[in-house]
Amino acid sequence: MRMYTDPKGEAYEQIIDLAIRNSECFVLGEKLPAAVVPHRPYAAVLEALEPYLMKTIVIESIDEVTTMGKAYRSHAFYTTGTYYLYRSCEESGNLLKRMASRLSEWVYPNLPEDLCFVKEGGGDYLYSVVHERMYGMDITEEEAIELMDRVTGICLKLEAHRDLDRLLDDAIKHQTDWLYISRHGLTELPDRIRELTELRDLEIFEQDLYRLPEELFELSRLERLTISTADLESIPASIAKLKNLRELRIHCASSNRPGFRPKPKEEISLNRIPPEIGELEQLEQLTIAYTSIQELPREIEKLKRLRMLNLGNCMIKRKPKFLHRMKQLEFINVSQNSL
Repeated sequence: MRMYTDPKGEAYEQIIDLAIRNSECFVLGEKLPAAVVPHRPYAAVLEALEPYLMKTIVIESIDEVTTMGKAYRSHAFYTTGTYYLYRSCEESGNLLKRMASRLSEWVYPNLPEDLCFVKEGGGDYLYSVVHERMYGMDITEEEAIELMDRVTGICLKLEAHRDLDRLLDDAIKHQTDWLYISRHGLTELPDRIRELTELRDLEIFEQDLYRLPEELFELSRLERLTISTADLESIPASIAKLKNLRELRIHCASSNRPGFRPKPKEEISLNRIPPEIGELEQLEQLTIAYTSIQELPREIEKLKRLRMLNLGNCMIKRKPKFLHRMKQLEFINVSQNSL
């Protein structure tokens, strides 16, 4: 069951206690070769955990990654590296609580990576893949609801969240980091979206969503925003308020319904990028796909951190010359097809 939050503070401590009680061991990994990390800045952490070490596993090939993944059925083993398996007990759990204050802190260079708790016989009870911002637990819907009622700051993706009001109630209560909104038949986003003040990552896949409300642009901590819909009226100038935005993805002609046929791109309402896009100083990736956009605003040149620009299936006939001056760009797709 995927988590919407990266538990922190008291919520982190309570989830560590719960994981210790329900697992045989926990796994931490060194994913980089010793030549790359010669000084091991987290050496004191490994030394403190040494009394609880059960096994060290060195994985040198992709075949071994596959073998270990099957053997332990754990998210921990997804690449080559050195993995340490520690006994789950109160004492080792107390160390984990002292060494970090949230799951996302288990990452190089300060700590070994991707804390995962493995049950007796295999399978994760609690997993984290920090670089991919993935956290989850193997618990039932009933257990998840009880846990969320008891501990503020832990929010899991429930079947009950098919009800949008229930999803927003839980997301607001627990101030989620990430939220995925889909299959609610929305034509507009509710005003309550503004209450998700801790949101860093928002994904919306709603075919009938046509307008983006001003409340969306009050989410000042947002770093990643993905909008997938059949058609979109515009990108409001208020996009400039999202000063921390690093990734913006907008996909028109999107549907998860059988038999859907997209409009010809000439009929897609999204036909311009506002010049205010140039005020997103942190933006690294910009994707706007399948639109009737015919030109780019020169303000895009102000995006000094932009590495990827993808405007596939637009109506731009010629790549603007100013893009050649953006030497930091690693990928450019400004074309009338998807290539």
